[in-house]
Amino acid sequence: MRTQLTAWLIRWGVSPAMFTGAVWSIGGNVAGAAASLVTQMILARALEATRYGVYSYILAWVNVAVVFGKLEFDTAAVRFIGTYVGQRNDGLLLGFLRYGRRVVGGTATGIAIVAGVVAWLLRDRMPPGAEQAVLAACVLVPLSALLGFNGSALQGFQRIPQAQLPQLLLRPVLFGVGIVLVTSGLRLELGAGGAVAINALATAVALGVSLLLLGRARPGVAAAPAFDTARWMSAVRGFMLIATAQLVLSQQADILVVGTFLSARDAGLYSAASQLASLVAFGATAVIFVVLPVISELHAQGRRQDLQRLVVRTVQGCAAVSVPITILLFAAGHIVLRWYGAAFDDAYAVMIVLSTAQLFQATIGIVSGFLLTMTGHEWEASRVIVGTAVLNLALTLVLTPWFGAVGAAAATAVAGLIKLSLLRWYARRYLGVDVVLYLRAAPGT
Repeated sequence: MRTQLTAWLIRWGVSPAMFTGAVWSIGGNVAGAAASLVTQMILARALEATRYGVYSYILAWVNVAVVFGKLEFDTAAVRFIGTYVGQRNDGLLLGFLRYGRRVVGGTATGIAIVAGVVAWLLRDRMPPGAEQAVLAACVLVPLSALLGFNGSALQGFQRIPQAQLPQLLLRPVLFGVGIVLVTSGLRLELGAGGAVAINALATAVALGVSLLLLGRARPGVAAAPAFDTARWMSAVRGFMLIATAQLVLSQQADILVVGTFLSARDAGLYSAASQLASLVAFGATAVIFVVLPVISELHAQGRRQDLQRLVVRTVQGCAAVSVPITILLFAAGHIVLRWYGAAFDDAYAVMIVLSTAQLFQATIGIVSGFLLTMTGHEWEASRVIVGTAVLNLALTLVLTPWFGAVGAAAATAVAGLIKLSLLRWYARRYLGVDVVLYLRAAPGT
C-alpha cells in the first residue's frame, strides 16, 4: 500500500517527503486555526463588542510595528535558508541566522522603545487604561517579531511541525488559558490592556520554545559563519516594499480605518468577520508552507518543468482545501458569528465579501506572489503590490465613510483581485511558469 501511494505521488509530481510535510502542515494549521478561533471567541465574550474592538485596534497597530520590526527577514529566511540547505553552504547559513536574529531583535526593540516613550509623554491625554495597553503592546512587538523569524527559519529547514508549533498552536492555547484563568479563575474584569499583556506572556513562552527547536535544527558543523549582507539587504528591501504594500491591502489596515472613521464596536465586528474569512486561506497557507523552500530549490537548480508541475499541483491543493470552507462560511456564517456574541451577527455581510476575496487569493494569488518572491523577482512583484495598495487605500478611504465596514471590505476585495491577476501575469512573463488549476493547460508539462 505504501509503495503504491509513493508511486502515485511521484506520478503526480509530488515527492513523498513533500506530501508528508503537507499533511503535517495542514494538521498544524487546522489545530492552530481552531485554537486561535476558540481563543478569540472567548476573548470577544469576555470583552464584549466595544472593548474587543479596542483590543483589535491596538493589536492591529502591533502588527504594523511587527512588520517594520522584523524587516521581512522572516520571508528572507525561507528563501535563503532553503537555498543554503540545498547548496550545503553551512557558512552562509549560520551567518544568515546570526545576522537576521540580531537585526530583527534590535529593530523591533527600538520601535517598541520609541512607541513606549511616546505613550509615556502623552499619558495625560490618553483615556483611562490606554497607557497600560500601549506599554503591554510595546512588549509584544519584539517578542512577536522574533517568534516570526524563528518560525520562518525552521520552515526554511523544512521542519514543518517545529515551525508551526510555537506560533500557530502553543501561543493561542496559552493565550486562551490565560484569559480563562483571569476571568473565570480569578474572576477579574478583563480590559484591552490586560488582554494584550496576557498575549505578550503567551508569546514569550512560545518564543522560548521556538529557540530550543531552532537550536536543534541547525547543522552541527564547525563551519565559520559567512556574511553576504549586501545580497540579504537587497532582497530584504524588496520584501519590505512588498510587505508595506501588503499591509495596506491587509485586513489589519481595514481594522485601523474602520476604527478611526467609524467606531470601536465596528472595528470589533470587522475583526471577527476577518478572522472567520481568513479560515478560507488557512489550508492554502499550510500547503504553501511546505512548498516555499522547494520553489527556491527548484529555481536554483534550473528545473523549470518540475517547478511548473509543482505550481499546478499547489494550486490544485490550495483549491481543494479552500473551496469547502468558503461554502461552509456562506451557509453557516450567522451561526458561527453568534459564537462571538449576539452583536457580532451584524458582521455577516462583511464576512461574505472578505471570504470571496480570500478564496481567489488562497488559490491563484498566494501561489503567484510567492513564486516571484522566492525566485529573486521580488522587485517585479513589488511594483504590482505597491500599485494595488495605493488603489486599495484610495478605495477604502472613499468607500468606508459612505458604506461603512462593507465598503472597507469591498475595497480590499477589488484591489486584491487586481493584484493577483497582475502577479499571475508577471510569473508567466519572467519565469515562464503559468499559475493554473489544470496540468494540461500548463506549458512544458
